Amino acid sequence: MTIVYIKQKFPPPPFDVEVEQIKYYRDLYEGNHENIFPRAQELAKETQVTKFIRKPRQHYLRRNQQAVEKAAMHHYVVVNFASAVAELPADLINRAIGNISADTESDNKLLDFVQDVNRISKIKQKIWSAVVQHQVDGGVAYRIRRDAKGTWFEWKPADLYFEHEDELGADVSWIEYKGDDKFLRVERQRLEENQLSIQQLVFKMDGETVNQELDISEYLKQYGLYVPDNQILSGINELMCGYVPNDDTLLIPRGRSGLRNIDSIQEEINWTITRDSIVFEKHGKPKLAIPRALWDSVANRNSAYYGERFVRNADLEVVSYDEKNGAVPMYITWDAKVEESFKHVERLIDYMLAISKTSAQAVGINTENGGRSAISILYEWIQSVIKAEAIKEKFDAAIKEAVRKCIMLENALGSTNYPIMEPVVEWQDMLPKADSERDTEEGEKYEKGVQSLETTVRNLHPDWSEEAILAEVEKIKEEQATDSFSPTYIQPPKTSIGSGDEE
Repeated sequence: MTIVYIKQKFPPPPFDVEVEQIKYYRDLYEGNHENIFPRAQELAKETQVTKFIRKPRQHYLRRNQQAVEKAAMHHYVVVNFASAVAELPADLINRAIGNISADTESDNKLLDFVQDVNRISKIKQKIWSAVVQHQVDGGVAYRIRRDAKGTWFEWKPADLYFEHEDELGADVSWIEYKGDDKFLRVERQRLEENQLSIQQLVFKMDGETVNQELDISEYLKQYGLYVPDNQILSGINELMCGYVPNDDTLLIPRGRSGLRNIDSIQEEINWTITRDSIVFEKHGKPKLAIPRALWDSVANRNSAYYGERFVRNADLEVVSYDEKNGAVPMYITWDAKVEESFKHVERLIDYMLAISKTSAQAVGINTENGGRSAISILYEWIQSVIKAEAIKEKFDAAIKEAVRKCIMLENALGSTNYPIMEPVVEWQDMLPKADSERDTEEGEKYEKGVQSLETTVRNLHPDWSEEAILAEVEKIKEEQATDSFSPTYIQPPKTSIGSGDEE
């Protein structure tokens, strides 16, 4: 039930179709539209930058290229809203992710271990790129690792992660180049009889085809590489890897790209703007009009000097004019009527944002001047925030699952006995707030008893270290105790006992 690579093209079926789509959407995101759109390709062929363009993927070029308009020596204009659609959820989630710690207050060793996993994995630093890849590719994978740095996990692109058909295993596969030779490396994980086996494989490739399997030890020795030995982990019934799909359905469980359904609209936006640019280039430059008599005078003079009738711009720097008729040179400017074209582009942009569930205000369209409260901004951004919240829930579950698997792997290989539990991932608001507005909200939450003092201090000072936050909490508690009627800090006044007549 494992994947067969030998004598097959890489990536193996049935993942080859999906990987081809992933490459398509990556070109769309990166703005390499000459690789995927036929009109961009035709225009690129006629420009002097054609030699710098990578080989187009003919699979995506439409068949009716005879109808493509041609305009020589003009640059194809790319106004790539597709990149904004993919990056906006990543921006919101990157801002929202907060502290990650073990779900315990007494187990200091587990707290330190989870903190090390967080530090080595660089969860906060890598979350933006992981979400962007998740949106573009339609999913993102992760893999648990244990090496000299410690136990941690890393994000992997979707086109490197292949599940086995029986759902009891998965391959993390990638290409390695050694000089002119090309190799396929595979880390295969399989669940068998209440144990997990992790196997390292290497194959020699011939072009895009996997040729033969090689001995991994000889491969490592030849190129001086280090790879963990094959391992069998008893008592583990989970894979040390996983996959986070985007907008998955029952028919497409590996997820779908967040850029789907907007590629044709993106092409039409680019082409409309490019067409207007071509028109402006041809007709937008002012043209100098001179009287016929003046042209004949200058042309006859050049004919006498050079043997040919022509007029140069330099010939008209100093000219005479007809005093009797008042004929003087003048510039003719083109009064272009392109309002409808601009409105067409605006409609297309609105369609693209609606289909991709992206708020226009979030990408800088239809914004208003003046300061606004966070609540008003939230309602303007609500569509993008709702979309980002759904993506955040997937990554919240993936981060918790990955850290929990790190604990399992450490217990299996590190002779530890940590309780296997998910960490606590704290999330902040996705939209920024003014300091005064944020302080008021956090203070009200604490006063009403719905939020702890430590969480309040952490939300008010998200850039502080854990030591600084705990020190601030202790300082606040001491001041509260000093201002209270606690007998520990405030002693009652001294009194004398007995009759007042006694000496």
